[in-house]
Amino acid sequence: MDRKKVVEWWVDKLLINYPVKPVFEVVSFLQEAAEKIVDGALSLYEGKEADLSDAVDDVMRFLATDRNFSPGDSMRLFCDLRDFMADELNLRTEERLKFAKTFEEIIFTAFDAYMACREKIFELRLKEKEADVEMMRKIMDYASRSLSSQD
Repeated sequence: MDRKKVVEWWVDKLLINYPVKPVFEVVSFLQEAAEKIVDGALSLYEGKEADLSDAVDDVMRFLATDRNFSPGDSMRLFCDLRDFMADELNLRTEERLKFAKTFEEIIFTAFDAYMACREKIFELRLKEKEADVEMMRKIMDYASRSLSSQD
């Protein structure tokens, strides 16, 4: 399997909604995470230990903040990676099933990471709204005191 080809293919899929390629740091960030995920998936398939949680979390943070990807689209990207890797590895039916089963854990980790990111975004938006309401309350309070003192 051509590891570089797989990583480039997947990073291109992650950035498909961008008419202009994002800044180097974003592309580099995603490439690094993709490399870790591809290497980790191969290690898991070979029966070795691999901790992919940080790399998966990095990709999901990117996808969870991208309004162009639905939750389903985000998860589909991991399924696409699984299938592309299986094709590149030329896996037969039994091996392909074993690889898919191994890759399921990565997909479940990705789903958990995506949901945690979306929850954090929701919490931040809620805090922002609460701050806006508090600011409006203070403005109204100040305005009502100013009007009262004019009487």
